[in-house]
Amino acid sequence: MESAGSKSCLEIWTEENAKLVAELKNISTNTAKLTDILRQNFVYFIKLLEKIQGLPPTIPSIPLELTVLYNAIVLNISLSDVVCNDDSLLLKGFTRGLEAYGKHFDERGILKLWEMTFRSISDPTFIQTVDQLIYLQCLLWLSRNQLEDVEVVLHMLRERSSSVSDVNIQHDDLWQCIKAGNLLKDSSGSHLLLVQSLSTIGKLMYTCATFLRGFRKVEQGHYLEAIDILQLAAEGLCSKRILAEIYTLIGYSSVQTGKPQTGLQYFQWALQADIQCFPALYHAAMVYRQLEMVEAELEALNHLSVLLESWDQSKDANHIEPQILIQPEQLVRIPSTSQLLTSVNQVYVKHSLARRCLQMRRTEDAAEHYLDLLASFFEGSQKEVFLVADSTVPRIPEMYLEAAVALLQCQRYHDVITICEEISCKMSTLLSEKLTYEIIVNEWLPKDSLERTEIDMVCQSSHSDHLNQSQTHCATKKETLNYILWMATSFLYQAQAFALLGNNKESLTNFSRCINLLLKVQVVGPTDSGEPNNQIDTLKENIMEIKYLQKLKSLAFVGKGMQLTERGQDREALQNFHLSLQACSDSMEAAYNLVQVLLKLKRKNDAVSFWQKYYSSTKAAAEKMQQESGSQKFPLFLISHLKEVSTAEEEAISKMVHAHYTHHSKEKSTADFLRPMSYL
Repeated sequence: MESAGSKSCLEIWTEENAKLVAELKNISTNTAKLTDILRQNFVYFIKLLEKIQGLPPTIPSIPLELTVLYNAIVLNISLSDVVCNDDSLLLKGFTRGLEAYGKHFDERGILKLWEMTFRSISDPTFIQTVDQLIYLQCLLWLSRNQLEDVEVVLHMLRERSSSVSDVNIQHDDLWQCIKAGNLLKDSSGSHLLLVQSLSTIGKLMYTCATFLRGFRKVEQGHYLEAIDILQLAAEGLCSKRILAEIYTLIGYSSVQTGKPQTGLQYFQWALQADIQCFPALYHAAMVYRQLEMVEAELEALNHLSVLLESWDQSKDANHIEPQILIQPEQLVRIPSTSQLLTSVNQVYVKHSLARRCLQMRRTEDAAEHYLDLLASFFEGSQKEVFLVADSTVPRIPEMYLEAAVALLQCQRYHDVITICEEISCKMSTLLSEKLTYEIIVNEWLPKDSLERTEIDMVCQSSHSDHLNQSQTHCATKKETLNYILWMATSFLYQAQAFALLGNNKESLTNFSRCINLLLKVQVVGPTDSGEPNNQIDTLKENIMEIKYLQKLKSLAFVGKGMQLTERGQDREALQNFHLSLQACSDSMEAAYNLVQVLLKLKRKNDAVSFWQKYYSSTKAAAEKMQQESGSQKFPLFLISHLKEVSTAEEEAISKMVHAHYTHHSKEKSTADFLRPMSYL
């Protein structure tokens, strides 16, 4: 028997819990060691819980036990960067509660145990403490995007509240009831026992659930519904970061519904809420691009790049109020596969800025941005291979080649040579010394897939047992082909740089290295096919990497031919121009230079005949390519930097051909029949 003046264990534990709660509620978020204090108190709550659970559960002790468990879990969530998926503490609390009332159960799911509690136990004190835990479980489900489980709980709460109070809560009012605290109510004196009030938990649940509902609508493309839901979320318990993300999603949805100016306004509000909401700034830049506001787009991208460089995550203060321990962003987890709110990659932003400057022919700015981008690869802050959400971002070797393009255009030829040498050196370590590299048609283009255009599709095997092996084999071959294309392009640009520096010998050497490397790739048909040439043609037409290969061959042969012309080796140059046209029959540079060499060799009839044939055969092909250009664009680094044929030069040759036929024809009608259609 305990003496009258002594305290029971239950009383001591209750006082200990109340003391810890009071200490936490008197702490300011400005305290320098706030995290350390929270972690220390979490340990105290766990130790107190262990004391209580050291004894069998009883009806008088179980409400306190579940309250201490509630406080420990709240602090655990508050201290966690990633909320734990382990529900064992909650499950143990439920089971001990049912054991205290002598209930037997077979179910192990928390929802089933909670439902069993409602059916079999009527003690309001116990029900209140069980509710506290199920509300925490809802927060944990929200952190895992399990919105459906949360809605099940809320419907059960609605039905129970309706049966007790005779108030019919409609489905449409359910979330508003959560926001108003009509379903999650604090009991009398609970503020002395709980580190976080149930009303605050309800507001957090409302904000996070509404945010997730709106986000799902955005992903599903239901933008108008998303805007309505997200505007409700913005009225909830929001931190700066969550409010900025809500505004970003509303802005994105507005843009998708044809209201770019409204979208820009929301992006501005997002940045006012949180200057470090980088997705808002990025989406604003994309809207400026859509509106063709080049200056605004480049300014936004440049500002984003500067912010990313100076960003210090450790200084990101994001608290709502001093007494709110759990922040909404701890519960809202956007999938990493989503491009809407995922962190903007610094390399991606730098590349977007450099690329846009290059596309807008701001070559000096593009060159500086590319050099800044390449320098970041050597600072140890970036990996050699990285992944970003946007599949349009090229691989690092392609970024190097784009940098070479920008440097070529601003006449920084020595820098071009240096960058291209680095690419060729790295690629040479990845390529074998094989004399040939075969692309076998029936491996890349199966008979039942002749119309497929992507290598990943044509690599699929009809036999499921060999599917993975076939895909791996094709992926390896594709990667090897990429190495060859990148290395050949680096030789091409080195050759062009040497040519523009007036070093004819080195230019010819690098054009030859480019050609020799490309000629290693042999597209071969199956020996058992009756029409191998048709399949080879189909492969060349449908696989973009093969198109790149043919384009590179054409450019290299043209470049070499022009250098041979400068040396007076016209016949050899003529042969290279013919080879360029074999690789790409629509190459205007090759055709123009071929005609010029024929005229120089005093073979005017051959020049006129060739031009007339070329002009008529390529006009239809050019129109077809223009129609298909939207889906078959070459990458930016495959821009020719040889002397391009101007419209005036092309017309001069056409007029010469017309004059030749007019002069030599006996009848005017014959001349009218033979001259190009554009001059009729």
